[in-house]
Amino acid sequence: MFKKKIELIKPINYPKDIQDNPTFMFGVDNRIYRSLYNLFEAFWIYHKKELYLVGGVVRDLLLNKTPKDYDLTTNASIEEIREICAELNLKTFDSGVKHGTLTIIDEFYKTSYECTVYRKDGEYTDGRHPDTVEFVSSLEEDLKRRDFTINSFAYDFIRQEILALDESYFRDLEYGIIRTVGNAEDRFNEDALRMLRALRFSAQLNFSIANDTFEAIKKLSKNLFKISKERIRDELTKILLSDNPQVLELFVITGLEAYAFDGITPIGDILNCEHQNPWHYTDVFHHTMDVVKRVPKTFELRWAALMHDFGKPAVKELKEGTVDHYHYHGHQDVSVEIAEQLTDILKFSNEQKDLVVKFIKYHDADLATCRNGTFKRILADIGIEHFLDFMKLKLADAYAHQLRKDTKWAIEVPDKVYERFAKVIEESQALTVRDLDINGYDLMELGLKGKQIGDCLNYLVENVLEDANLNDNKQLIELVKQFIKNL
Repeated sequence: MFKKKIELIKPINYPKDIQDNPTFMFGVDNRIYRSLYNLFEAFWIYHKKELYLVGGVVRDLLLNKTPKDYDLTTNASIEEIREICAELNLKTFDSGVKHGTLTIIDEFYKTSYECTVYRKDGEYTDGRHPDTVEFVSSLEEDLKRRDFTINSFAYDFIRQEILALDESYFRDLEYGIIRTVGNAEDRFNEDALRMLRALRFSAQLNFSIANDTFEAIKKLSKNLFKISKERIRDELTKILLSDNPQVLELFVITGLEAYAFDGITPIGDILNCEHQNPWHYTDVFHHTMDVVKRVPKTFELRWAALMHDFGKPAVKELKEGTVDHYHYHGHQDVSVEIAEQLTDILKFSNEQKDLVVKFIKYHDADLATCRNGTFKRILADIGIEHFLDFMKLKLADAYAHQLRKDTKWAIEVPDKVYERFAKVIEESQALTVRDLDINGYDLMELGLKGKQIGDCLNYLVENVLEDANLNDNKQLIELVKQFIKNL
């Protein structure tokens, strides 16, 4: 076991005039330090039990990043953890006692920790979870079971000391390398999700994957079929929400895509599809990555950006009279079909799927010059509350084209669309049946009944979408009379 002295978590030293301020809440600003100090002091000093921060939290601290979670490991038993926490007036929650894990809740300092007893994993017959775990007394044994070297550090908060199985782990972190702990094939045979996690860490940290680790992923990519689609979706989402979504190229190269997507390979297809026209400067995949990076880091926008051009390889066609100029008419419709299939495979929620598919469906629509009725139908379908996000996708797509004198219109169009949108909002123009200045009861009084009422309301909406001035009760009644004449 290699030990290295290093200062990571330290108290905040405030000026004396701030400390003397009676309204100053020292515990709130310094809550992590003070909470951890209480825990480590109780375990190490008063109860003679080992306690370490472990895993991703240590990695993030070493990289000068703010940790999202603070995980702990100890040689204390579950009951001893409970007793020590009770003495500190901390609550515990049985989040995974079978695997030796308790959640510690520090309400005073408003933080929580996952605390796990040192353990050694048994066989992984399902390729995801150990069949059994054996609780051990050695931190070294616990670190050996972890996935990657950069996630296999333990930090003694009291002694300001970091422990690792080997000094090379620090070099991996320093040089930015994703490498498994021990034999890569063994780690991936134990848990196939680790292959996707390697790509995810590469994207989030901008690290490279060690050659032996990468080759093991390629060799064992078929094992990904053992992993639930929800877990695959979550890892891919983290890649998409990172600063380096282009790591998805490795998702294709390793062969993981086919097993993740039940045999379809839309990312691989766009990776192998050259645009070959004056409006694009690169292939479809790298154009797509440009769009992904330009939209905000939200689930629906990043997934829509990824899938918006999935249909291009299927519709690619040489323009008549040319030898190297291709077009992609109708690609948005094919992209929608693929997106519907993929969102089902990855088990998106109905709300997520609906919004992603609509963003893709209309991403190439001409909203600047289309008829008022068409514009407002699209606006109503997407939803006013989502329309500005949708426009961020259209703008990102425009900027990801090759800009020249004859293509600069692509980035001027959104301004015209924003003007149309603002006019609809400012004038409270009707978009749906609910916005009409007439309702079903009014139509019943005018003699309509049953299905006629719904048909008439739809007829009125169609007219009002084209001419917002028609949304007036008297004019609508005249339209109803016209509708009745045509029955």
